Amino acid sequence: MLVTWVFIAHEMVFSQSGPCDCLPLPERPIFEVSDQSGLGIGTATWSCDTIYVLTETVYVNSGDTLTIEPGTLVKGREAIVVDTLTYTLPNGNPSPRLDYVFSQVAGSLVIAVGGHLNAQGTPDCPIVFTGEDDPMDGSQGYDVSGRWGGLILCGDGALNTFDGTADVEGITDESGQNRNVYGGSGLEHTNSGILTYISIRHASTSAGISQFGNGLETNALTLCGVGSGTTIDFIEAVASADDGIQIFGGDVNVRHLGLAFNKEDGLEYDQGWQGNGQFIFVVTDEVNGIGEHGGDYEGDDYEEFDVDMTFMPYSNPLLYNQTYLGRGQTTAIRMHNGAGVRMHNSLFLNHELGIDFEDEDPCDAWELLLFGETQIRNNRFWDIGDSTGLAEMILYNAGYVFNGQEEVEAHFLSNNNFAVNPQLDYQFESLDGFVTEPINLTPTASDSMTVAAEFLPSEDWFYPVDYIGAFPWDGSNWLTCWTYMEQLGLFGEWNSTGTEIPGCMYDFACNYLPEATVDDGSCEVTSCAGCTWSEAINYDPAAMWDDGSCILPASSSCPEDINNDGQVNTGDLLMFLGAFGAICP
Repeated sequence: MLVTWVFIAHEMVFSQSGPCDCLPLPERPIFEVSDQSGLGIGTATWSCDTIYVLTETVYVNSGDTLTIEPGTLVKGREAIVVDTLTYTLPNGNPSPRLDYVFSQVAGSLVIAVGGHLNAQGTPDCPIVFTGEDDPMDGSQGYDVSGRWGGLILCGDGALNTFDGTADVEGITDESGQNRNVYGGSGLEHTNSGILTYISIRHASTSAGISQFGNGLETNALTLCGVGSGTTIDFIEAVASADDGIQIFGGDVNVRHLGLAFNKEDGLEYDQGWQGNGQFIFVVTDEVNGIGEHGGDYEGDDYEEFDVDMTFMPYSNPLLYNQTYLGRGQTTAIRMHNGAGVRMHNSLFLNHELGIDFEDEDPCDAWELLLFGETQIRNNRFWDIGDSTGLAEMILYNAGYVFNGQEEVEAHFLSNNNFAVNPQLDYQFESLDGFVTEPINLTPTASDSMTVAAEFLPSEDWFYPVDYIGAFPWDGSNWLTCWTYMEQLGLFGEWNSTGTEIPGCMYDFACNYLPEATVDDGSCEVTSCAGCTWSEAINYDPAAMWDDGSCILPASSSCPEDINNDGQVNTGDLLMFLGAFGAICP
């Protein structure tokens, strides 16, 4: 059964249709999931006949596999803070460190190193993670965040931390088993599972602030040292109180990410991520206080004195076909703390600043450019500042090199990056967490938005598409029909009438109804059947299907030539076989 959302004045109603074969949400029993005092959930299967509620930080332990079937709804419990612990430095000054004391920790799902998550939703039956208080009727907008912890995958991938490991931000392992520790050689646990068609909403919680002033926060989806054997495809992360997706080290590859309306960043990476990414869409609504950067590209934990002396592996993913959309005030991408990137064929729209290229650490974004690690090639910018200023599209920021700005601009220009109006409908309006004026990001088929052969990806993992940005020429949108973004109105209403439209949804049927949103089982193919052979006495030009009723002219000189095409061949035999056994009048 497919749960279909119909957009009615910012409310969604549910109906039963399609292939999911799930119970309606009101009929699903609730199952509260705990960590069982460190035992985790074991090897288990969650199905769409139950609503699962994460009551605390719940682990899938090493060696265990959690399978989540299409259409399943998983909810997380909200954290309750009852006190805040503060600290004093040896010199008597207050420390930036804050530790929150909880009477109830946030519900989170953590796949420990060696554990696996098999969560394969489908376009018709996505898997949804959300907060326990989400009524799933469409009444919660993207201004609601921080309602549960988040989804976290851990692997043993390489990091550039001092000892090659790290603790997951924002959570602890109360059992003392260190299941929240990730990183290592990257050789033993390269596959943490398969995640496809998953919608993650209203997540993120904070455990406090570190002694260096950094928030200890979870995200909607956090990938910690995850290996390249893991599949991350068709994932949306919406309305997180921190980041949509944050990647710490490892070499996991990600594709088809929709990251919208997250309080801090859409995509953030750190600690030496070396993977690939393609088709990434990030949107912020800074006008309403939703979003600090579209992308926060970091390299290491130098500011926390936790980085390998060589600073390697560098954070240097290979990224193609991104679209970053703002509302005119934020920075599209901040590169700092040793960040590198190889970024191609991407589109940046409506930001105050395009790329903020920082140079404060001993091995910062500037050095990665000098080393040849960073490559920014064949990207397009529009509505960035005044849309033509180079220093607004790429800025050498807070550095100490006298010609730093000239160098980053020279790299920018020599690699075919420039400002161009893509002729897209990218301006949206919103109210109370819902989009009131939608967007359409289908690229314009023009020379400036077409990718020349020299800029196409050559690596086998990538699709060699010839358009700039995350969406194709044909107007299709891989974020429609299964995402919360569409339900919020970002791409227009679910249907234009504001109500469910029952009818036949199969285009081969006589009573096909193109406007139908719910198939009501009424499809039939008899009323439009008739004789479709033009030479027959009873030929029916309106017939869509031939019912074998054709009557040939009596004057035919060759009675064996049933279809009157001048030959006795296979066509005549098929006609005879189709009518074989019929009783003549």
